[in-house]
Amino acid sequence: MAKSNFSEQLKAFLQQQPPEQVAEWLANTVAADKSLKKLWQIKLLLASGKPSDYKKLLTQALPKKELLCTPNLWRKVGLYFNDAETIFALAFEQLGPSHPLSKVDCPLNNEQQFTWLLQAFERLNLVLQTMDDSGGYRLDLEAQLGARLVQSFHQLDWTLEQKATWLHEHKFKYEVFPYIPEQFELPADLAAAFKQHASKHSR
Repeated sequence: MAKSNFSEQLKAFLQQQPPEQVAEWLANTVAADKSLKKLWQIKLLLASGKPSDYKKLLTQALPKKELLCTPNLWRKVGLYFNDAETIFALAFEQLGPSHPLSKVDCPLNNEQQFTWLLQAFERLNLVLQTMDDSGGYRLDLEAQLGARLVQSFHQLDWTLEQKATWLHEHKFKYEVFPYIPEQFELPADLAAAFKQHASKHSR
């Protein structure tokens, strides 16, 4: 039986059942599968919409592990970041597209998202201290977080001076982070303010 046909038949069958019965079947199925259970625990955590729960997700997505000199190192590091991407994908699904014109209702406002994305980079840099990722398995996740951080940064209701100061303070703060100013694609006025701020603090 084709997968699409099975899915349609299953959906039609479930729609005919009492909602309470379907909920019980789903709960039992999830509870019996370790991977499904973990994903649904994340979904329930994110459903609160609280910044503190989004922060808790970071330790679940990026747990501290020592992956330096160990058998099957590349395989283990690859699986680690595959799991991390799966969990972050659930968060990104709740937050919606990073596009500034997106109309998706978001549980976190832009400043809360910006703080969370910064915390994600802090966590990523922390776990990489005890991990050999010279294979670059983190790069896809790093790129996704970076794109969202840059977009969120440009939407902050800050003055040019505040943004220039932040850029200066974070230029060399983390080893793994979007390049400043290159990857932030600064508009002319902010680029000038950043250059002036950097010049002033280099004296």
